[in-house]
Amino acid sequence: MNSRAILATVSAAATLYAAPFAASPPAAAFVAAAAADSHHYSVSARIRPFLFWISSNDLGDAVVVKHREPQAVRYSLLIGSDPERAPRRINRWGYIDEERRGDEAILLGLMTESDENSVEEAESAIQKRAGQRTFNIIHSTVAGGEARSTVTSIAAPADYSYRNVDAILDLARRDSREGETRMKRLPPGTRPGFLVTLAEVIHGQVTQWQTLHRVTASDPVTYVYHGHLYQLTIVNTRALPSVRVGTAMYEHVISSRFEIRNTDDGTLTPFSMTFGAEGPLAETLLEASYRPRWWIEVQLSLDDTTPGPAVAGGLNP
Repeated sequence: MNSRAILATVSAAATLYAAPFAASPPAAAFVAAAAADSHHYSVSARIRPFLFWISSNDLGDAVVVKHREPQAVRYSLLIGSDPERAPRRINRWGYIDEERRGDEAILLGLMTESDENSVEEAESAIQKRAGQRTFNIIHSTVAGGEARSTVTSIAAPADYSYRNVDAILDLARRDSREGETRMKRLPPGTRPGFLVTLAEVIHGQVTQWQTLHRVTASDPVTYVYHGHLYQLTIVNTRALPSVRVGTAMYEHVISSRFEIRNTDDGTLTPFSMTFGAEGPLAETLLEASYRPRWWIEVQLSLDDTTPGPAVAGGLNP
């Protein structure tokens, strides 16, 4: 998994299709957010199988959680399509957890991936899906100016969805096959992880607005993920008096277009986000849009009417 694959997690809507499984898998626990800032999002998508777009609303869920301690910060993202709601029982999902303590960090990533380049290729995956699938889990640490990243793999029932992330993490702790390990010396100023870096950039935008009542694009920020370096850049940004997300109106927001560049091969990954600029929702994501392939576009919309599923295990060994 690379940084582009992290954003591909957001495309949890229309690239893999789950076959029914005989047994009902154990569900992930719901965790209280008393010591954390937690927000639930509805996942929708647009698919273009021909010359026009077809929209599907409320086909999945995402939960973003931020934990803050005096000496540490931790961000997690759980996102996926719900086979019970999504067309053709689509079942694509992922989980990212990043904890930073000073100059040290621990990161974990788990997701289902695909390389389909069209709707037809995605549909053909239905025929190839067996009763089990392989999940790859990335464990990374950053310390002493060096990043160490190891991939482990685990076989689990093919119909395990984002609601079963705890079950898969438990399986990985007990029975996983360790694969490639990558080591990377880091240039000074390199941030650890995508979520930590994005949160820092958004914080800078909100601070600028609250101080100067304007926002401008900032310099690229370099971060490491799985032994590779990436640069996160604000392409353009603007403050808006209000925005409608679903049926809700939010005042004083910032709308920004971002771009990630892989420093190894120059690959660019664009996406857009709108987040609060003032009040209790300052720095909170309100909506996001990402087009991982030409034939699919995925949107996240804030919907705190339900808490959504969450993971209890996280980074615990």
